[in-house]
Amino acid sequence: MSRTLPNWLDAYLIYTAESESPEEYHLWTGISAIAGALRRRVFFDMGYFILYPNMYIVLVGPAGRCKKSTAMRVGRQMLSGVPGLEFTTDSVTRERLIQDLSQAFKDGQSAMTAYSSEFASLLTSSGMDMVVFLTDIFDSPAEWSHKTKAGGTNKIKFPFLNLEGATTPDWISKAMPLDTVGIGLTSRIIFVYQDTPRIRDPFPTLSTSQKTLGTLLIDDLSQIADISGEFTLTPEARAIYTDWYKERTVNPNTSGDPRLSGYFERKPMHLLKLSIIVSAAKKSETIITGEDLTQAMILFDKVEERMPKVFASVGKNPINADKEEVFGALGKNANGLTLGELLEKFGYSLRKEELMEVLDTLMTIGKVRTDGKKWFLK
Repeated sequence: MSRTLPNWLDAYLIYTAESESPEEYHLWTGISAIAGALRRRVFFDMGYFILYPNMYIVLVGPAGRCKKSTAMRVGRQMLSGVPGLEFTTDSVTRERLIQDLSQAFKDGQSAMTAYSSEFASLLTSSGMDMVVFLTDIFDSPAEWSHKTKAGGTNKIKFPFLNLEGATTPDWISKAMPLDTVGIGLTSRIIFVYQDTPRIRDPFPTLSTSQKTLGTLLIDDLSQIADISGEFTLTPEARAIYTDWYKERTVNPNTSGDPRLSGYFERKPMHLLKLSIIVSAAKKSETIITGEDLTQAMILFDKVEERMPKVFASVGKNPINADKEEVFGALGKNANGLTLGELLEKFGYSLRKEELMEVLDTLMTIGKVRTDGKKWFLK
């Protein structure tokens, strides 16, 4: 049976076009759905280890504003239509997640997708134990084992955990110490930041063609789930990747933000994982073309533009969060704002002297200017 849609991700964006959630949320939710369908059935041979296409994707945005959970719900419903896939509950402890993965073993793998609309709850449910587990299991080892306090041993054979979550920048700034950002678990996560929802009908209605498309998406995703074997690069793709890899050794962190250094160090593996997914979205042959690889690079370039905003408030400087909020407010007011207007807007969190410190800092670093009456973006 041949696939109907020329590009599953493009079709998924058409299907979700009436949703208020930003397109980028839907795009990366679609990427997560394909990763969940592929499971451990496909791989890329890295010589010293095997790379699998599971991804940790976290949607980040202001609380209640960009419909993060809505975007995730559509992706989960789509993936749930594929027979034989396993899921874990939204709020789960580390012990329950280990148990679910262990019991999911079939067809030579323990594969599962986890959706967590409150990523904060997932991480805090078992404290650092959950962080360590998610870090360990990300690389899909041949076996994961852990000795329990009662003297027994938990084992997971051939694990594959695919994860999508959602959270707010505020939670990240409060719950993640500066010295943990960019290393360990956070370097394995693709953070997708958006702060503006799309303007859509408050009561969206799917057209007949969109409803038909929804059925076709599930049918094609089921066929994507049947892909198996080793993915390889075409000569063109290998040349593109090699040139990119050599160039990045000089300046791996193109963002200039030291908090993202760990992520950029792991980017080569992220890029190959995403290239597998981009390829699978278009064809069932286990080949990564130059076009596939280039498209994956473009997708990362776009998401990385906003990634620093995820950690903008993380650090020792207590005015970091306020600085970003004031800067954002000025960006939405082209005619500028007076000090009084800014105080009215931010008086709940800043005293006058604190606001002046924020404005002085923004002016010193060349982000804003003043004519003596109002403040503007520079």
